[in-house]
Amino acid sequence: MRIVKSVMPAAANAVRAGQGSVPAPVQLGSVDNQTAEVVEKIFRQLKAIFPAWKTAWPDEKALGSAQRSWTKGFMDAGICDIHQVEFGIKQCRKSGSPFAPSIGQFIQWCTPGPEAYGMPTGADAWLEALMGTASHEAVRIAANATGLFDLRAAKQEDKAMRARFERNYEIVLRRAQANQPLDGKILTGIGHDSQKTELERAEEYANLRQAKLLEVQGIPSAGGAARAQLLARLNIKREPQRSKESF
Repeated sequence: MRIVKSVMPAAANAVRAGQGSVPAPVQLGSVDNQTAEVVEKIFRQLKAIFPAWKTAWPDEKALGSAQRSWTKGFMDAGICDIHQVEFGIKQCRKSGSPFAPSIGQFIQWCTPGPEAYGMPTGADAWLEALMGTASHEAVRIAANATGLFDLRAAKQEDKAMRARFERNYEIVLRRAQANQPLDGKILTGIGHDSQKTELERAEEYANLRQAKLLEVQGIPSAGGAARAQLLARLNIKREPQRSKESF
C-alpha cells in the first residue's frame, strides 16, 4: 500500500530543515503525490530533532501508518497553512525531549495561543473591550463584532456578553494561526443584539441605565416594593387590606 502523505500541495520545497517562514501561505490539500513530499520532509525533520524517534516508528510499516494518521490529524484539526506546521517544528526544537511527539501534541504546538502573536490573553482582552481600549488590533476587531454599544452597558461578570466576545476573539485568533488577515466580517450568532434595530437597542440601553440608576439610589425595581419604601420614607402608615376568603 502506498504511504499516504498529504498535507500541502505545492509546498514540497517549503519545508526544509532549518528553513524560515515562507513568504506566502500555502494551503493544505488533499492526498496526492505533491503533498506526499511535504509530509516526508516533516518526518525527516522530526527524525533529526528527536534521536529516539524509532521508539515511535521502528520500521517502514509503522512510519507509513504514522504518516496516514498525521495526515488525517492535520486535516481534522484544521491545520491548513504551512506557517502552522513551521511553528510546530519550532516547538519541537524547544521541547528538549529525545522522543517524537504524538500527533495530538504536535497539533497543539501548531496552534499557539494569543501571546505568540502579541495579542493579550482572552481574559485581558475582555477587560480591554469593557474599558474601550485595545492593545492589539485583534481586540478592536472582536469588540466591533460583539457590539460596542452592548459592551458599554456590560459588566465584567456578564457571562453572556463575555461568551459572545470570547467567541469573536477566538475567531480572530484562528485567523492569526492560519496566517490570514485578522480583519473581516465575523458572522453573527443567532439572536445577536446587532440584529436589533437602532430603536430597539436604544430602548434596551435606556432600560439598562434606568435599572442601574435605581440600583445606585437603592430604589427597588418592583412596583410594590418601591411603593412601600416611599410610604415608609414619608412616614405614612396604611392598614393592610384583608384578603378575600374563598368559599
